[in-house]
Amino acid sequence: MSAGATTDTMKAFRYQRDVLVVQGPDAERYLQSQLSQQVEGMPLRSSRYSLLLQPTGRLEAVVRVTRFDDTVFVLDAEPGSAEAVMARLNRFKIRVDAQIQQLPWQCIALRGPNARLFAQQLGRVPSDGLVIDAWWGGDDAVDLLGATVADVDGVAPMDAADFHHLRVASRWPMVGVDIELGCVPAETGLLPVAVSFTKGCYPGQELVERMDSRAATAPRELRFASVPDGTVAGDAFMVNGADAGVVTSVSGTNAIVRVSRDALDATAPLFQ
Repeated sequence: MSAGATTDTMKAFRYQRDVLVVQGPDAERYLQSQLSQQVEGMPLRSSRYSLLLQPTGRLEAVVRVTRFDDTVFVLDAEPGSAEAVMARLNRFKIRVDAQIQQLPWQCIALRGPNARLFAQQLGRVPSDGLVIDAWWGGDDAVDLLGATVADVDGVAPMDAADFHHLRVASRWPMVGVDIELGCVPAETGLLPVAVSFTKGCYPGQELVERMDSRAATAPRELRFASVPDGTVAGDAFMVNGADAGVVTSVSGTNAIVRVSRDALDATAPLFQ
């Protein structure tokens, strides 16, 4: 095993994801027409985050789409998302040769220096599964996703609090915690990794493109900020003594905050 990719620097957390498969001759074309992300031409076993929007442009779900095979795509999202994602995708599936169904798959998060290399050296830990990008990508955060994902021998387990700490430190927002369903896409902070501004049309695109072309900011936006020790989720985010938003996730003095656009200068973008 290569230097820098050892069990001494790696941690694992088994967590729940709702997993769907979209498969059939029209799967690629249909997902391209429905998701905010570029799907056509994705390399095999590559993954990308995407927004799934209502026709009005409001957020329905954040999904991670992975090309499992030429005509097979795996979508995973936060627990409890599957029913809404399936309903939204089926809503416009007219004369489309593709099937959508939920899979009882498992997921283990690997976090640590050179996590990607470590995962690749494990072999087929996920049974007929995937090693996929997590959070903002990079080599230090990957997920093992598959029908059966075995515990990784010799890797220290994380608890939920450890996982939450790393998520906040990595500036990754979570649907249902930081991201509110029905919000404006620009509020999520995910546009740099979840939206293609060069692809063709998809439901909800008009709102995304209009705000981008006008360089418009959302009335509020998820950002990263330093907060006083002892701050908890739900506390007001204060700027110069004034209420400028709300803390949605916090770990120590690091926080993800939903802040009004007139206080953006007191925060930093989620995407670095």
